[in-house]
Amino acid sequence: MPYQDTEDTETLPVPRIPTAPERLLRKLFVEDWGLKLLALAITVALWLGVTGQNKPVTLRVSGVQLNFLQPDGLEISNEPPSTVDVILTGSKDKLDRIGPRDLIANVDLSDQKAGERAIKLTLDRVKVDLQEDVKILGFHPATVPIRLEPVVESASDVEVKFEGKLPEGYEVTGVSVSPAKIRMRGPADRINALHKVITETVWLDGKRESFNVSHVQINLADPKIDLLDPAVDIHVEVAEKTRGDLHLRFANGNESPYLARLVIPVGHP
Repeated sequence: MPYQDTEDTETLPVPRIPTAPERLLRKLFVEDWGLKLLALAITVALWLGVTGQNKPVTLRVSGVQLNFLQPDGLEISNEPPSTVDVILTGSKDKLDRIGPRDLIANVDLSDQKAGERAIKLTLDRVKVDLQEDVKILGFHPATVPIRLEPVVESASDVEVKFEGKLPEGYEVTGVSVSPAKIRMRGPADRINALHKVITETVWLDGKRESFNVSHVQINLADPKIDLLDPAVDIHVEVAEKTRGDLHLRFANGNESPYLARLVIPVGHP
C-alpha cells in the first residue's frame, strides 16, 4: 500500500453559510435585476406624474359673471360689463375642473358714492369662491366704468295705446285710467327722463259701445326701473259721431225767446 504523507494532502475550505442579513442584502441588490429595474422605472414615472400635476400652471377663465354689491340707497344706472375674464393659478388637475359657470365675481361697491366711477377690479374688492390652493392673479378688463345714482320713487302719467279701427260712424269720446298715475322706483336719472308710460295694446276693432279692460300691463322696457303699479284698469267711451249742433231760436207770443239745440247724428238725413 503506497504511503501518503499527510503534509502533501491539500485541505479544502468549508463554505460558510451566509447569515440572514447577508441573504437579504443579496436578494435586494443582486437577484432579479430585471424586475427591480422595471419597478424603478414605474416609480420614477409615477413620481414625475405626481410632481407634474402639482406644478402650478396659469389658466384664463373667460365669461365669469360679475355681481355688483351696491351701496344702500344707490343703484347702478349705466350698463357695465356683465362678465369678466379671471386669471387663475394652481395645480393643473384642479384648474381643469373649473369653468366660467362655476365662478361668480362679487364686486363690493359699498364704499362708493353717487356719480361716475372707474372701479378697479382688485383682489381686495373682488371676491371669488375658489378651491384650496387655487389663487387669482388678476382680471381682464382690470377696470369697470360705473355710474351710481340715488334710488327715487315717482309717479308718471299713463297713456293708453290703441290699435285697430272702430266701425264707420263711431269714435272714442273719452278714456279713463285707474290709477291715473303709476308709481315707479329706480335710478334718479332714468326716472327723471321718463315723462309718461304706455300700456300694452287695447284693440278697438268692432267696438260700437263703451267697454272696460282690466289689468292692462304697463309696457316699460327699462330693466333699471321697477313698476310698483304694473297694471291699470281702462274704461273707453265709444259713441256715434255727430254731424254738428243746429241752434234754433223760438218765440212764443210776448214771452222772451229761448234757444234750443238739435243734435243730428252722422248717417241721418
